[in-house]
Amino acid sequence: MISMNKTTLAMVLGAGLFAQVNSVSAAAYDWNNVAPVKTPAASNNNGKTVYFDVSHGGVEGNADWVIDGAFSDFADALVQQGYTVKEYRGIDLNNDGAIRFYDDRTGNGAQNEAIITYDAIKSSDVFVLAETNRPFTMVEQAALEQYIAAGKGIFFVADHYDADRNLNTWDATEVFNGYNRSDLSKYNLGGEYGDWRNPKSENAGWLVENFGIRFRFNGVDYKQGVSGVESSAQTEGITQGVQPILMAAGATLAVVDAQKAKGLVYFSESDNPVKWKHAKDQGLYFGGKAEGPYVAIAKSGAGKAAFIGDSSPIEDASPKYRRQDSGSTKRTYPGWTDAGNAATLAVNIIDWLATPEGYQYFDNQNGHNSGFVTPTPMAAQEMSDPNNGQPWGTPASGFNPWDTDTYKNNSFNAPFGDTSTNPDPDPDPDPTPTPGGTLSVTDALATAQGQPVVVIGKVTAAVNGIYGLQLNDLTTQSNHIFVKLESAQRADFNPQLNPAILNQNIIVTGTRNSYMGEAGIRYVSDIKIAPTALSVEQALASSTGEVIEITGRIKSALNGIYALVLEDSNNANFTINIKLESNQRNDFSPQLNPELLNATLTVKGVRDSYMSQPGVRQVSQLSLSGGSTNEPSPTTDSSVAEVLALSNGEPVTVVGVITRAVNGKYALELRDDNNTQDTVYIKLESSQRNMYSPQLNSNVIGKRLRVEGIKNNYMSHAGVRNVSRLTLLD
Repeated sequence: MISMNKTTLAMVLGAGLFAQVNSVSAAAYDWNNVAPVKTPAASNNNGKTVYFDVSHGGVEGNADWVIDGAFSDFADALVQQGYTVKEYRGIDLNNDGAIRFYDDRTGNGAQNEAIITYDAIKSSDVFVLAETNRPFTMVEQAALEQYIAAGKGIFFVADHYDADRNLNTWDATEVFNGYNRSDLSKYNLGGEYGDWRNPKSENAGWLVENFGIRFRFNGVDYKQGVSGVESSAQTEGITQGVQPILMAAGATLAVVDAQKAKGLVYFSESDNPVKWKHAKDQGLYFGGKAEGPYVAIAKSGAGKAAFIGDSSPIEDASPKYRRQDSGSTKRTYPGWTDAGNAATLAVNIIDWLATPEGYQYFDNQNGHNSGFVTPTPMAAQEMSDPNNGQPWGTPASGFNPWDTDTYKNNSFNAPFGDTSTNPDPDPDPDPTPTPGGTLSVTDALATAQGQPVVVIGKVTAAVNGIYGLQLNDLTTQSNHIFVKLESAQRADFNPQLNPAILNQNIIVTGTRNSYMGEAGIRYVSDIKIAPTALSVEQALASSTGEVIEITGRIKSALNGIYALVLEDSNNANFTINIKLESNQRNDFSPQLNPELLNATLTVKGVRDSYMSQPGVRQVSQLSLSGGSTNEPSPTTDSSVAEVLALSNGEPVTVVGVITRAVNGKYALELRDDNNTQDTVYIKLESSQRNMYSPQLNSNVIGKRLRVEGIKNNYMSHAGVRNVSRLTLLD
């Protein structure tokens, strides 16, 4: 058990490293208690587990290195490779369901739960330490050493010097090296930590002593891509298929022991890196290979380690939390999809780290070539601190990086999440609250970022390759939102992997956020195909708050132009009230359109009450069939060949032969009577599929069919959509 008592805190309080914790009542901390876990499909599970650590400041400031935040793409890629991925927060020592940086702040002593022990991490195969911004205790360092000795792997992800995310005067280069850049006496922490003053020697410090390598204190920019990628024969195969890697303000490393460590990626002679504009000193010390590797690996006994000097090429633009100090939205670099990304390299590194091997060092035996010692492994500039022990910036008023009670809502480790709620978007009479209300895409676009939403829409395109999709509004087709898919959802819902999902209506539950620079939905917890149509009788038995699709006959207007009554097509004793949205009334209100009476209507919306009776609200789609329609019907039949010559958007009545199913149960192919090469795709409405889909009813294949609808493409093929009537002719 590791704890930081108040005596230790008091020793360093005056130095500004830690601050006394106020004796106040402990908060609930229940808004974000569950650490995320991502699992592969059973058929693809490789039996290995990767932990991403957030116990030591990996979610501080602008950093957000959680598996469903700015490392979500990395985590998802690992899941695709068969890994189980977990977020490691620490140990719940008091079993209250929350892991806190400081716990039990009631005057009985501060007990820190954001700690690393060997027993807590030993079930993983790889431990990812990303932008760690809080020093390790000596016991924690020993736990990491034991982890390596057990044949496991650690991935150290750092950033430029002075990436002091939480303004506590520590950055990842210092924490990993095991000493601060400053030699001020206040960094002789003592107690559980020991002496963390700059030793001014390339051979001293925790990292170099265990792995033969240290992080430099430089700050370099080279977004064109660091191109000196060593051959795979030199790098244990890790650089196979790896292209130049971008550096958006990063650090390099210095190899001190070539039998323990070796570089994978260096600045080449043709590269022209520059000082990062905010670097505290020259930023770039030597240039070329002498600057040291940008990416490196180490073999120390049974275990392995890997290192990269910038998080940018393996992060994505999806921060989950807000800043602790200000509560503002974080911004992260979308390196995973940028040119110069390290997606291939990062997965290769994890594969190597997760594979136990018997050799102990890079000793030129059996193909395990030794590394290249960096000529000047500790530059003169690195022996002093240009910050003089000060933080990166000035902390906001009231913010204390060592006291989570001062953290703003929705920041990692903050006591509270965001408690704001969405206003009722329905200004019409009888604004009954809708439990679990489902939004249209248009309504979702107006929802504040960070809010959980349930959205229904039509899948229209893949976004960012296999990683997302575009969801269009069901009634206002010009409005769309991007949905970032979790790894387990892509096979079924990404159009690139499953073209059959195109043009299907789906319901997405997630958090309103931006994705790929546009309005989006992230952290998707549930995604499903919108339910098929129910009868009115069945709809009356559905649960309040449930998203339903219902088909019935229009009986009458209700509440003037604001609603209508839908009756069961087979039993007029069953009716339900349908509340019309403002943009639906001109076309679907029976008071404005008396000809709609007795027409068959399909409605998608949320089961609720309206006018104190069973109803459907938040209607996202309305479509007519079996009666009057909004589109004129042509008076003569056309052949498939004739329809192919028409422009999209024209109403048609086409006759042809049913040849096969298209897109599963959702459409069919209609062939010209006289020319087997001429075909159109017919998109079936939900109420038409049981009878006319060849997948659901093979008896229709070979039969002639008359289709009334609108000429339009479907599945990138000439087609007919908005089908109002289907008639089998033989």
